[in-house]
Amino acid sequence: MSAPLSYFTRDKEHIKVFDFDLDPSKENALCERLNTPFPLPTPKAAQWSPDGLVLALVDPTAGVQVVSFAGGDSQESTIHTLPAALRSTQSFLWSPKSSFVVSLAPGQKGNSEPNIHVWRRGDSATDEYILEAAYNFPKLEKGARVIQWTPDESLCARLLPDGHVHILNGTDFLSEPLVDLKLSHAAQCFEFAPVRSRGALKGRIAIFVPDVRDDMQRVVGAAEVTIFEFHTDGGSVKSQDKVKVPVAAGQIAELLWNSTGSALIAHCQTEVDETGQSYYGGSKLVLISADGECQKDLMDPQEGLVTNTQIVQAVAWSPTRDEFIFIHGFQPSQASLFSWDERTKKVSLAKILLEKAHRNTIRFNHFGSLVCLAGFGNLAGQVDFFGRFSDDDGDEKCDFVRVSSCVANCTVAAEWAPDGRHFITSVLAPRMRVDNCCSIWRALEGTRVAGSDFEELFDLQWRPEPPESLRFLDVTVEEVAGASMELAKAGMATGGVMQKQAYRPPKARGEAASTVAAMMRGEVAAPDGDDRRKRQPRQMRQREEETNPSSRPEDMNHQELNNRRNPDDPDSHVPASPERPPPPHPPAPQHPGQHPGQRQPGQQMPQGQHPQQGHQQPHQQPQLPPPRQAPNRDAAAAIQQQQAQQQAAHQAQQLAQAEAQQRQREAQMQQQRDLQAAQQREQQVAQQQQRAAQQAQREQQARDRAAQQQASPNRPPPPTEVGSGVSAAQLEALHAAQAAQLSQANQLARMAAASGYPGAHQQAAALQRQQAALQHQQAQQLLQQQHLQQQQQERQRQLQAQQQAQEQARQQAQRAAQQQQQQQQHRATG
Repeated sequence: MSAPLSYFTRDKEHIKVFDFDLDPSKENALCERLNTPFPLPTPKAAQWSPDGLVLALVDPTAGVQVVSFAGGDSQESTIHTLPAALRSTQSFLWSPKSSFVVSLAPGQKGNSEPNIHVWRRGDSATDEYILEAAYNFPKLEKGARVIQWTPDESLCARLLPDGHVHILNGTDFLSEPLVDLKLSHAAQCFEFAPVRSRGALKGRIAIFVPDVRDDMQRVVGAAEVTIFEFHTDGGSVKSQDKVKVPVAAGQIAELLWNSTGSALIAHCQTEVDETGQSYYGGSKLVLISADGECQKDLMDPQEGLVTNTQIVQAVAWSPTRDEFIFIHGFQPSQASLFSWDERTKKVSLAKILLEKAHRNTIRFNHFGSLVCLAGFGNLAGQVDFFGRFSDDDGDEKCDFVRVSSCVANCTVAAEWAPDGRHFITSVLAPRMRVDNCCSIWRALEGTRVAGSDFEELFDLQWRPEPPESLRFLDVTVEEVAGASMELAKAGMATGGVMQKQAYRPPKARGEAASTVAAMMRGEVAAPDGDDRRKRQPRQMRQREEETNPSSRPEDMNHQELNNRRNPDDPDSHVPASPERPPPPHPPAPQHPGQHPGQRQPGQQMPQGQHPQQGHQQPHQQPQLPPPRQAPNRDAAAAIQQQQAQQQAAHQAQQLAQAEAQQRQREAQMQQQRDLQAAQQREQQVAQQQQRAAQQAQREQQARDRAAQQQASPNRPPPPTEVGSGVSAAQLEALHAAQAAQLSQANQLARMAAASGYPGAHQQAAALQRQQAALQHQQAQQLLQQQHLQQQQQERQRQLQAQQQAQEQARQQAQRAAQQQQQQQQHRATG
């Protein structure tokens, strides 16, 4: 197993170095280095050297320090203090070969003390740092790269406070500038192209000059992007202005060279969008070739490269190939892959990686084989990893496919590991004051393999590998293809496109959509209640009469009621149930014509009774109403069950109707697909028959020419014409095929008309048009046949006339020869 990967973290109190073990079998892959001098207290800034052997940092008490790792082993390290550097240093710059380190501190107003120091790194034996130069830059912005070197460190460019750019000897800062570049206005930034010195060419640089504005912040002068080349001429360095491209508006710019230095992308931005389309300012994206032959505005819709170009989210070149990824448009934005052809000076759209996604970050690994497209900052943190894919024949095709996805919430910074397979994301302060942490992801799987939490984390950087290191190998195409297939099996489509399917109801998807109906029908048991709040069932308050059933008047007979009745207490009687009134008394026998309740003749009125009170005896005990029957709870439950069954049956009927309608729609769609497939098969058969007829025609022509040459060997072959000589057998075969096509088309038309699905009439009309086209084709073929036959007959007549003329000439020549021979014989005998 190879040595672990290292990175440093700068938190609130210390700067620490961690090792990440690449062995997947280990549970704890992270290990903190506790050897001297780590951990260091209260750092302010830190930066690795490009070769990974030195770490420059700022101690608030000791000042600028450099930690050297002997032989690249983090276990053995020494620390050196640079006494002349300022304690207020806030950032560092390293030369490409780690020969120089630049410390940058903010300038003080009215103070001429140097705030930029350039240090030369000594050899590995002494490991000393020598102060080469010191400059004063009053308005130095944090992160500004005011000093840069060419890749071989032969030239160095320095941005002056007044906006001029000086080209210096890369190893001698005390000498006079080699070139003083002349610009129209003060430069804002510059960038060297990654080209090596070859022949007279020493380097290439791009410089951005911002636009000129008046007091009202209106643009009065366009911005410019200029490319210079430096050549040696008799021991001196000369500059050549190769191209100057004006940009309508731009206050700051990001200059991006491709890996070969043949093309430049200038991302120019303004603080305010004058069109009012974007709150975050305006953007311009210009692609410029090194020789100036190609100048293309990628934001222009007329170029036809992209359509959604209101805003630029991110753009980045591949570090190893002439291809770049462009994320553009408002969120959700579109991510597109473009290729640059240096030979033809053309840029073309290769593929759309993401059609609509919330992405604003692009990160390539240093191999260029994997790329991360993420939505960090104010987005949700969705991450997609894409792998470069090529064909089996080794074709350098510009294509990427998605291999994995993950989510890294609240990410502020992200960086690829030196092995090109692991990706680290970090939540940093002061942007995020809570949940500061770092996470390491395995890109081909999209899984989090390690991480740690911090109270406050300010910076995190992987330790680089030396440029000549061959410790890690690139990701193979087989690994990319395997990861893409695994992602496809998990439900995602290869190539970064989600699988889109037509909507299907849950019943058609195989899901248990009819569970409720099945429970109501009694086919499925009802699940246990999901009582997450642990609520108690509602307790019904018992009635007094339920607690003492014997006291209910419904359960007592008449004798018990009479016994319990106290005649002295008027309130002691048991009232009749209000739910069921007492039945009426039976009427007494009546004489004919007597009104009910009328007293009969001779009948005396009972004492104490009004004549209208009926037949009740004076001292008879009043009759009590019959007891009220108890409600039949079983009958109510049966009614409720019957209603539930009816409701379940109704719902089941509705579900069955919906399923039947869905099956009918699916059958119609399947029938439509069958018709389309039949049409395609018919077209394929027609094409095959046409190709067979053409092949047979060509073979017949060849046989006819061969037969004519055998018949008259001395006669020259006739001129060949395409489409001549159609035999009767071929014509009959062609007509039979067309008749079969017409029959099949008629059958399909009848099926379409009888199917009844939406669009059947249009399908039938299309088939009828196809029939008419076939009939027209038959007529054209007949006319062509007649024309060809006439041409053939004309050629035969011409051939016959030519043969007759040749025969006559031969006979005349023979007769002339005979006459001449006879004359010679006559002279000889005479």
